[in-house]
Amino acid sequence: MPSKLPKRLSPESRRVKPELSAERFQHVRFLDCDKAVSRIIFECLHCQEGILCEFTGEPVVGEYNGRPSIIQVKVQCPNSEQTAIRISTEEVLSTIVIPFPWT
Repeated sequence: MPSKLPKRLSPESRRVKPELSAERFQHVRFLDCDKAVSRIIFECLHCQEGILCEFTGEPVVGEYNGRPSIIQVKVQCPNSEQTAIRISTEEVLSTIVIPFPWT
């Protein structure tokens, strides 16, 4: 009778991590993190436009499946009108399209 226990991975196979595809990544640079109003420069995931976003406040803790969880605010791209990035903050103050800073 075959065993119904799951197969155990060898220590060698646990150490090998699959390589991440370089095709899908997002440029992000945080600025003024030590000030009341912080800024972040990033590229939109959809249109690859450069965006400057100002935000303030500490991350907000909510509840997910009965457990505490940090709420992520969706920042909308002014061009594509889709979620460009999610950040853990209390409030997004402004979102401005800028020339793409990474070339």
